[in-house]
Amino acid sequence: MQRGGSTGKLPGNSDQRNFLPNPFSDFIYAIIIEEYGLLGGVAVLGLYLLLIYRGIVVIAGSSRAFGGILSAGLTFSIGLQALLNMAVAVGLVPITGVPLPFLSMGGTSLLFTGIALGIILSVSRGDIDKDLDELSSRPANRGRGE
Repeated sequence: MQRGGSTGKLPGNSDQRNFLPNPFSDFIYAIIIEEYGLLGGVAVLGLYLLLIYRGIVVIAGSSRAFGGILSAGLTFSIGLQALLNMAVAVGLVPITGVPLPFLSMGGTSLLFTGIALGIILSVSRGDIDKDLDELSSRPANRGRGE
């Protein structure tokens, strides 16, 4: 009995959403795999790994210790939450009730995940603003020997 396969059953054709508890919050990853198949599941996992990678780039580029540590905590918090939800959905760990960031239905999780991502972007932008301030304070080199 094939459920999702490599390409899935197509969006809206899931059978398991009638049987899984909380199919749109806690078990959304299982529904994604069933409807979009292995390729969709790997794509979602890849996007979360890309988010973690970009967070690490922000951490490495941070010139201030507090901003780097804050970005590290928030990045790894979002990444760990996503990986934990995926592990629950595929049956590797017991059910925890942790929602999948950005995908699970629920306002509070989405609100706080958005705030965390905004803080990470703010740390990244703060370093860019500092670099721009340094560039604008340098004397202009006109190249005419003036």
